[in-house]
Amino acid sequence: MKLFSKTSPALLVFFGVFFVTLLFSAFTNHIWEDYFITYRSSKNLATGHGLVFNHGEKLHTFTSPLGVLLPAVCSLLTANRSDVGALWLFRIMCALALGGAAVFLLQTATILRYSGLVALFVVTWFGTDAKILDFSSNGMETAFMMLFLAYAFWAHLSPEPRQWRHLGLAWSGLMWTRPDSFVYVGLLAAGFWFFNEPAGSKRSRSELLAVYLKAGLLTTLLYAPWLAWAAWYYGTPVPHTIIAKGGIGDPHTLTGLLLTAVRLPYLAWTQSASLELAFLPSYYMIGDWPNTTIIASRVLATICALLWLVPKARLETRVASFAFFGAHVYLTYFPYFPFPWYLPSTTILGFICLGGVLAQAVGTVARANFARGVAISLASLFLALSLWSTVQVARQVKAQQTIVEEGNRRRIGEWLHEHAARGDTVFMEPLGYIGFYSGLKTYDFPGMSSSEMVRARKLVGNEWSVLIQYLQPIWLVLRPSEVERINRETPGLLRDAYQMAQEFNRLADVEKLETYGKRYLELDSRFTVYHRNRQLRHDAPYAEISSLYPSPMQNIEGFEMLMVHAPGVMVVRIPPDAKFVDGHYGFSPGADEGEPRTDGAVFRIELRSRDRSVTLLNEAVDPATLPEHRKVQHYHLALPADREADSALTFLTLPGNTTTKDWTHWSVPDFHAKP
Repeated sequence: MKLFSKTSPALLVFFGVFFVTLLFSAFTNHIWEDYFITYRSSKNLATGHGLVFNHGEKLHTFTSPLGVLLPAVCSLLTANRSDVGALWLFRIMCALALGGAAVFLLQTATILRYSGLVALFVVTWFGTDAKILDFSSNGMETAFMMLFLAYAFWAHLSPEPRQWRHLGLAWSGLMWTRPDSFVYVGLLAAGFWFFNEPAGSKRSRSELLAVYLKAGLLTTLLYAPWLAWAAWYYGTPVPHTIIAKGGIGDPHTLTGLLLTAVRLPYLAWTQSASLELAFLPSYYMIGDWPNTTIIASRVLATICALLWLVPKARLETRVASFAFFGAHVYLTYFPYFPFPWYLPSTTILGFICLGGVLAQAVGTVARANFARGVAISLASLFLALSLWSTVQVARQVKAQQTIVEEGNRRRIGEWLHEHAARGDTVFMEPLGYIGFYSGLKTYDFPGMSSSEMVRARKLVGNEWSVLIQYLQPIWLVLRPSEVERINRETPGLLRDAYQMAQEFNRLADVEKLETYGKRYLELDSRFTVYHRNRQLRHDAPYAEISSLYPSPMQNIEGFEMLMVHAPGVMVVRIPPDAKFVDGHYGFSPGADEGEPRTDGAVFRIELRSRDRSVTLLNEAVDPATLPEHRKVQHYHLALPADREADSALTFLTLPGNTTTKDWTHWSVPDFHAKP
């Protein structure tokens, strides 16, 4: 493999992309939120505390092995004295990787006998793309995904005796970079197999399968040590970040996956698919990006997704299009949101696909001059639009880093570090900066750093107000929309159980900006920090209970009833042999009397396990207006026979518009095996 034969073009491409990446880094200084999630574990490893987020707690809180190990090396190289220095060392590594990816693209163009102009377009599209540059320089593992994807594509087109070794190295590099890379490995291999041209590849499909088998064995050999170590160290090779993101969104089925594949081109035009995001700025859908850019990107993405269906398209075009299409089916259907750092892995495939189209158009015999002129004009227009977008994104993320990241989220973390006590816990969604700079035990949603959060979601659901009651964190860090959400779900929780401690507001600074995409910055320009002022957990030997008030036992109409004041949650484990459950619920006497009176509550019983939630009871009780609701209510429920062994019953009492006199009660559930 002589990547630098004919050294001048390869070296120019390598150093050109390398320096553009560092220039983007220097201008924006953008550090992505998730980098600090990973770097907290990296630094703990470098300082001798193990590859953990919290000291002594072995939890797999990162996704990329390379993404956590290389920053740890960088921290060691600074003697663990400079987080900034460690980041810049990692950025240099990423810039080198991105330069290497560009060289592989150039070598691929050489194998395919592209003209110098077509090769230049492909490399320039790649080396100046906004998301690729940003996520290759802001602390994410994207540059290594680019390197190994470009390497894999090149290896597929190199039918030499050592092809299987190159494929095995590329595939293992992808897996070390991100564990979902098997999707890209499979799509590329399937594409080259489906569209195989023996005259070009010098191999039949059966011979290709033999190559893939040997490459797969090498991949397994190189990646298995990490899986074995992770399984030994954490108890599972599956990253906790993947586990934490489960249970959000609809359940996945084969039918749903196939429907997504069939409808993908249509979904791209309804903001319902990741496809449209391939060539657009991160979080463009939040607003204020020009429609021209959006429409052009949708058109290009749709074309790239369908070209594999065109029989006369070039091999590399069909393969890249097939992988592009399949990757977007995956990103549209499986993640509950197509996060922007996933997209560069498809964008590079889009550039390869478009390069193949351009090469075919430029090489057209009939009407050569006209076809060549149109193709080059369109390619130049796309490049101009892409360059404009990259400049605007650079301005946007530079402002984001200054105002939002350094000026807001980092300050929140440092403020918590100064004001919180040792052992305090904090609940929030944006984990990175706040978690790293506070150093606190974090209950982030959906629980990437917290097994407690994942367990709580399994038991009580995803409503933030209920999770807060159940976990009772000392501190909350909330955006205005999240405050509204909690007040809507559980009126009075923030008023009665927490008090506002500090507000961090940079909204006025964001509003002064004259950049595209500033509406995205507005989302994180204002946070309120709350401090808990009362106990929210009142557990009993038979149940975990969270409520605004203590939970004494009372005798109501001859029944022993436990007060779980609305909003309240009671979690009870189900005995293994139980088939039925009986019990009582209702309000304390007098809740309907005088002014003000209760406005009622909803009593809900849910059977919950790791992957399942079944509502067994859901009754609105309003004793102020319905006399029959003033009596104790009874339930008799059959438990699902196919429930999992770890199932529990969650008893929820949800208030109406107020929590006034919501003296709601549950009896201790009576489990039994016979009706």
